[in-house]
Amino acid sequence: MSFSFRHSVSGFRRAALAGLILGASFGTAAGQDAAPKPAEGGAAAPNWVVQCSEATETAPKRCRALQNIVMQDSGQRLLTVVVEPREGAPNHALVLALPHGVFLPTGTQIQVDEGEPVAMAIQTSDANGAYAGTAISDELLASLKKGQRLIVAFKTAQQQDLAIPVTLIGFTAAYGQLGG
Repeated sequence: MSFSFRHSVSGFRRAALAGLILGASFGTAAGQDAAPKPAEGGAAAPNWVVQCSEATETAPKRCRALQNIVMQDSGQRLLTVVVEPREGAPNHALVLALPHGVFLPTGTQIQVDEGEPVAMAIQTSDANGAYAGTAISDELLASLKKGQRLIVAFKTAQQQDLAIPVTLIGFTAAYGQLGG
């Protein structure tokens, strides 16, 4: 499996306008819904958001860090990157929620900055999209913590390469909140 990481948001824009992912135009550009935007008090919103469930009598509090990439014009989700704990494991799992229209046999790849790409199999799909996941190795964790950008690459059903950039600004702080 080989992907070209040259195509980024501008490559996606061309593919989306051609209707390669969902057969419809998404609008002008992809954006990150958690990208810095004014929040209450005028502060920038974090790139990585930590969400926690409430502890119950039968289950402890569980947290996960995530970043959603959405289309600026429509607000439609393009990609969600989730980091969540794995029971009994030293590091957490990285889960990608991909859009519809992904060519499933080739899977997906992630790449931190100019590092080596890491292949990920697409494991399942449902009405919300396709999902890939991997355990975060010590090497990958170190790269994510010191990196600036994660590239998520996959092929469309029409075999067009897409590479979506995800900022890593705020990743280390969010990961630290997960514990474990």
